[in-house]
Amino acid sequence: MAQERFLEKLTWSEVADRMHAGIDAVLLPIGTTEQHGRHMPLDTDCVIARALCERAAQAAAEENLEVLIAPTLNVTLSWYHMQFPGSLRLRTDTFLHVFEEVCESLHHHGLGNLIAVNGHGGNVAALTVAVNRYYETTGRRVFLLQWWELAADVVGAIEGPVIHAEEAETSLAMALGQRVMMEHAARDAYDRGAAVREAGFPWTSLGKYGLTHRGPGVVVPMDMLADISESGVVGDARRAKLETGQQIVETVVPRMVQVVRDMSSSGSSPPAPETREASPAGAAP
Repeated sequence: MAQERFLEKLTWSEVADRMHAGIDAVLLPIGTTEQHGRHMPLDTDCVIARALCERAAQAAAEENLEVLIAPTLNVTLSWYHMQFPGSLRLRTDTFLHVFEEVCESLHHHGLGNLIAVNGHGGNVAALTVAVNRYYETTGRRVFLLQWWELAADVVGAIEGPVIHAEEAETSLAMALGQRVMMEHAARDAYDRGAAVREAGFPWTSLGKYGLTHRGPGVVVPMDMLADISESGVVGDARRAKLETGQQIVETVVPRMVQVVRDMSSSGSSPPAPETREASPAGAAP
């Protein structure tokens, strides 16, 4: 039987035993709960992050690397989706505190070598601040990886924009077993700049927003998505293919394992406070 990888599925004594045997890294999946058009459920970012972590943990085990997966952070920064029913959000300062306290909890128990695995583009700016602030205040390094960056060579070959619920994300969701209803897939706000201008908001031709933007650019704020997209899609979900998603998975997972291997073999975080040892089988805790 395969060894359990998800932290929340273990008892406290099983966690202690696994730590005693040695843990090379802990993956922290981060998604959100927000609209993904009419063709995908609200938990799509969570499903993607968690499934990639599970596949990476399995692949790492084949190289004798022991990986645990922390509980998914499933309500994060989705304020600009709140015009769509069901979307949930945290304020940015709340999210930063949640992230830091989860990391502190894991480190408290001696679970170091944390790797945040982000599946939501709207978290990028805050998580970049979060991992740096956490290092500044604790001296502990947390790596941040994101599938569109790890597979930039594959995702960059996609013709259309890579923004939200479009070809790349829909393809990846398919490959990871998410419920995808292609009969409801849409093309919307394909030219994001034109959509913003049409909605009557300021824009610049140098504005950057897509997750694969390269070259000169200007940071512009997020848009309330309902202002620029009737369906909630930004891009063209109709072009999604299972094969594209499989190619992304086959690219991302080995690179995640490489990050685990590199992190495990290149130093350690400051020691954590003592935590309770597992009791012998049958003994009272």
